[in-house]
Amino acid sequence: MSETLISYDPRTGEAVGSVIVTPPQDVAAVVDRSREAFERWRTFEPTERRPYLQRLRRVVLDQGQNIAKVIQSETGKPLTEAYAFDVLTSLTVIDHYIHHAREYLRVRHGSAWPFVTTKGWTEYHPHGVAAVISPWNYPFFLPMISTVTALAAGCSVVLKPSEVTPLSGELFVDLADRAGLPEGLVQVIHGAGDTGAALVESGVDVVAFTGSTRVGKMIAAVAAEQMMPVVLELGGVDAMVVLEDANITHAARAAVWGGMTNAGQMCTSVERVYAVEPIYDAFLAEVTKQIDRIAVGTNDNRDIGPIIFEPQLAIIEAHVSDAVEKGASVIRGGRRADTPTGIYYEPTLLTGVDPGMRVMQEETFGPVLPVVRVADEAEALSMANGSSYGLHGSVWSKDRKRAKRFASRMETGTVAINDVAVNFVVPTVSFAGIKDSGQGGVFGPEGIKAFCHPLSITEARAPWPTTQLLGAWYPRRRGMRYWKALANLLFRR
Repeated sequence: MSETLISYDPRTGEAVGSVIVTPPQDVAAVVDRSREAFERWRTFEPTERRPYLQRLRRVVLDQGQNIAKVIQSETGKPLTEAYAFDVLTSLTVIDHYIHHAREYLRVRHGSAWPFVTTKGWTEYHPHGVAAVISPWNYPFFLPMISTVTALAAGCSVVLKPSEVTPLSGELFVDLADRAGLPEGLVQVIHGAGDTGAALVESGVDVVAFTGSTRVGKMIAAVAAEQMMPVVLELGGVDAMVVLEDANITHAARAAVWGGMTNAGQMCTSVERVYAVEPIYDAFLAEVTKQIDRIAVGTNDNRDIGPIIFEPQLAIIEAHVSDAVEKGASVIRGGRRADTPTGIYYEPTLLTGVDPGMRVMQEETFGPVLPVVRVADEAEALSMANGSSYGLHGSVWSKDRKRAKRFASRMETGTVAINDVAVNFVVPTVSFAGIKDSGQGGVFGPEGIKAFCHPLSITEARAPWPTTQLLGAWYPRRRGMRYWKALANLLFRR
C-alpha cells in the first residue's frame, strides 16, 4: 500500500488533502523520464520554447484564484496575500523570461585581441535535468522561479515541494498538462528529507534549493562530490537601517509589514532594525502604533496569518525566551496567541536586544521585530554587517546619494533603498545571497545562466592557425628576443 502525505490547514488543524509519497528508490526512474524529455526539449530554440511559456502564463492567470485557495488551505495566509505574493509574482517571473530568455541566452562574441587572426564566441547550453527543492512559506512562487527559469534555459524539471505543503506543489502537474508542455518535462515527487536526498544523488545535472542553511550546506557537500552546480537561496537575518533623515512613518510601517507579513515567515523578512539615536524614540513610538493595528486570527485585513506548524512555533518561542532571559524587553506580544483553533503567535516588538541573543544571530522566521538604538550611521553599518548571513537588507534616508553609498557598503546579496523585501519580486535584477545565505542566484541573466553551461568556441580567421603564425609550433623558431619584442610592441603604451 502506498504511503501518503497529509496536508493540514494551520488555522484549524484540519486535513485538507493528501498526496502519494515517492519512495526514494523510485526517484531515479523519475529522473530517467525527465532526461528523455530533456533530450527533446534541449533541441528547441528560445523562440520555440516561448509559446509553451506563454501558454503556462495563461493557465496560471486563468487558474489564479484556485491556486491561491490551495495555497491558503495549506499555509493559512490571507487569500489576498496568497494571490499577490504567490500567483501574481509567479506571473511576473514567467512573463520576464518569455520576453528576455532569448536576449539572455544570445551568443556572446568576444574580441580576440591581440590574437586578431582568431575569432571567438560563447554559447549557453542547458545543464540537463534540474532538481528543484522548495520550501513551504511561499509554496507556489518559490518553486515557480526555478521551474520556469530552468524551462526557459532548456532544462527539464523534477520538483520536490515541501512535505508541509504538497498540494501547492502538486498544482505544477496539472498546470503543465493544461499548458501542453511536453510529457515528462515537469514532474513532481513527494516525500520528506530522504526523498529529497535521493533526488540530489540521482544523477540530476543541477540543483536549485530554497530552504535552511543547514540543509543547503548538506546539498552543497553532495553536489561538490559530483562537481554539480547548485543554486542555493538559504536563510537570512535581514537588517533594516533607519537613518536620522528618513521618513519615519514610512520606515515604521515598512518595518512592521516587512517583519510581520506571512507571520514573519519570509526569507526577506525584516529580522533586525537599527535606528540611529536622534530618531530612535520617535521611530519606536510609530512602530508600536503600527503593530497595534495588526492582529492574528481575525480573518480580516489586519490578520498576519498563522505559524505554519508547531516546530516553527517552537523556534520562535525559543528565540524570544532567550532574548528575555538575557535582558530584552517585550513591548508588544511575546507569546502564543490565545485563539480557539490554529497556531498563532502575537506580533512581537522587542527592545534592549544585543548581538549575543539568538534572535539577532539566527533566523527566527516569525512575527518578531527587534529594534536596536545605535549612535550613528557608522555603528548601524557595523552592526548590520555583523552577521553570518547576507541575503537582504534595507536602508532608509531621504538623501538618495547617502542611501546609495550606505547600500553599497552593506554585506548582503540584495539591498532595498526606502523599501523592504521588494527585491524578491523584481525579476530584472539578480537576487542572490552571500555568506551563509547561499550561492548562485535567481532572476535576470544570472538566473537563467545558472541553469546553463557556457561553451566557448574559437575559429581561425586565416588559412593558417594563429598558434602556427605565432611560431609556437615545433620545432620552436622563436626565441626570447622575439617574444619580448612582441610583448613590448603590444602592451608598452
